[in-house]
Amino acid sequence: MTDTQIIAKEGYKGIIIITIFVVIFLWLGWNIFIFLSFLCLILSIFGFRNPERLAEDKFNPILIAPIDGKIIQVSNKEGFICVAIDVDWLDVGILRSPVDVLEYKIVKKNGLFLRFSDNELKNNLNTQITFFSTGKYDFKIELYPQIFSSAKFYNKPAFISNDRMGFMKLGELKLFFPAKFLDLKVNVGDKIKGGQTLIGYIK
Repeated sequence: MTDTQIIAKEGYKGIIIITIFVVIFLWLGWNIFIFLSFLCLILSIFGFRNPERLAEDKFNPILIAPIDGKIIQVSNKEGFICVAIDVDWLDVGILRSPVDVLEYKIVKKNGLFLRFSDNELKNNLNTQITFFSTGKYDFKIELYPQIFSSAKFYNKPAFISNDRMGFMKLGELKLFFPAKFLDLKVNVGDKIKGGQTLIGYIK
């Protein structure tokens, strides 16, 4: 039995506001607005769902997907494999630790929240939150939130693999992991699930 909330806490405020509007429109009898607000409520509940996840391979040292989304780029930069993931509205926004993390630091660069712009422009102007793991593998995760400002990493002493470590809805995540330690098992175009999909085996 788990005590994990079904809905991510980041969605509470919006869901409560939409629910109030549903009640108001029901009271007023405005049918079209009842339908639209109820549809928004259902989409919000689904969009901020907080499911339990188990890794595809629990018996080997692995790197698991940090979030739901679609892989849009895989590259090798200065000895690090970079996996870029696009996170859409209906993807689960919970960030999960891809491996055990004992020590880390977080750096935030404030900026805009562009969604429909040139990639270079978004990377230069958008808010960027970087998580640096300073433990065994020295990997990092970069968040580029788009439209919403709710992206964040939770403040915890450490994370074990698959721990909920933060949140981002609508944006791009880049995972950098040392190439010499990783046997990559995903490709561009793959749909992945945070905390479940195998990104690669750790050598």
